[in-house]
Amino acid sequence: MATPEDYVRTLSLTDGGPGRAVLQRLQSSQARVVAGASQAALILAGVCWLPLLVLSAVSGLAWGGVRIPFLHDIAAHIRFLLSVPLLVLADVPIGQRSREAVAHFLVAGLVRDRDRAKFNALISDAERLRDSRIAELVLLAVSYATTYALLTGSSMQGGDTWHSPSAGSGLTPAGYWYALVSIPIFQFLVYRWLYRMFVWSRFLRGVAALELELTATHPDDAGGLGFLGKSTAPFGVLLFALSAVASSATANRVLFEGQKLESFYVPYAALILIALIAFAGPLLVFAPRLLALKHRGLLEYGTLASRYTQLFERKWVAGTEPAEESLLGSGDIQSLADLNNGYETIRKLNAFPIELRDLIVMAIPAVIPALPLAAIVMPVGDIVKGLLHLLV
Repeated sequence: MATPEDYVRTLSLTDGGPGRAVLQRLQSSQARVVAGASQAALILAGVCWLPLLVLSAVSGLAWGGVRIPFLHDIAAHIRFLLSVPLLVLADVPIGQRSREAVAHFLVAGLVRDRDRAKFNALISDAERLRDSRIAELVLLAVSYATTYALLTGSSMQGGDTWHSPSAGSGLTPAGYWYALVSIPIFQFLVYRWLYRMFVWSRFLRGVAALELELTATHPDDAGGLGFLGKSTAPFGVLLFALSAVASSATANRVLFEGQKLESFYVPYAALILIALIAFAGPLLVFAPRLLALKHRGLLEYGTLASRYTQLFERKWVAGTEPAEESLLGSGDIQSLADLNNGYETIRKLNAFPIELRDLIVMAIPAVIPALPLAAIVMPVGDIVKGLLHLLV
């Protein structure tokens, strides 16, 4: 009779967790996954952006009256009309990939039968941590603590903006909605993803501690764990959302405050690097196991290669052992080539189960929002000429 351990269990980073109950209330009961996420994304974008437009218009600060009226604030529009929806919609592809990746551990036979109960326990533990109400409250508190830092910071009290018309005058009604509703929602969505990555990292660390059925000669050059690197591609949606916020905020500083674009190169690059580490870094937990696998594989296949090549030399080169077959048509040479290919595969085995192309695929969306930013200081024609120069 089948036991619970015989079934393929899986884990999704997005089927629960902080804020999930609120997002589900924003969806109609009969909505499909994609349609439901789209509906929740649109509602949150409306809650964050539309009151700002109305309140700033009532205050006469929507299109004039200050140096940065609301309709000219690129950062506010990008943050709430683009990034907030993307942070919600990213649940769909990332949730699907995480379910597929977790199931693949079992489907591909990477988890031994005797460890299935432990694997299922790791999934249950990750689900409990993902759905923790305490974590939800902590993230909410952190979001408002950051809001308080924003309220007391120079960015909100510098004056001549739609949310703070003059230094020391306090916030406008739109400014209060911005600081107490819109910004906390955006921050909560970002912190929620960071928390999910913590849950994912903890789960993978537990899996890495199991005695996985890895093979040094697996063609993915990662012992059979290459599928984890492929599962990182949807995180590019999050990188795009974060990069768009950084790019639009930088554009505000350059256009309205006269700051130099060059001064933002390092912070912008640091943001992209930190985001890449946050989303791809959890896979590093498998590095010790893969390094040990590579070392053991080189020793085992090195021993096998020594024995085989010694026999091959005695039979076909030195002629000290009689050959009962002709050299033409013999399978010995092909076997020698196959053995060489296997050894070469082990030699190329990566300790990090993600290829450079996977990192590039994930990073490309982060670069896209920087292109309009570059156009601020460099004519589009010069950018096109430069790109064509690289292709010729």
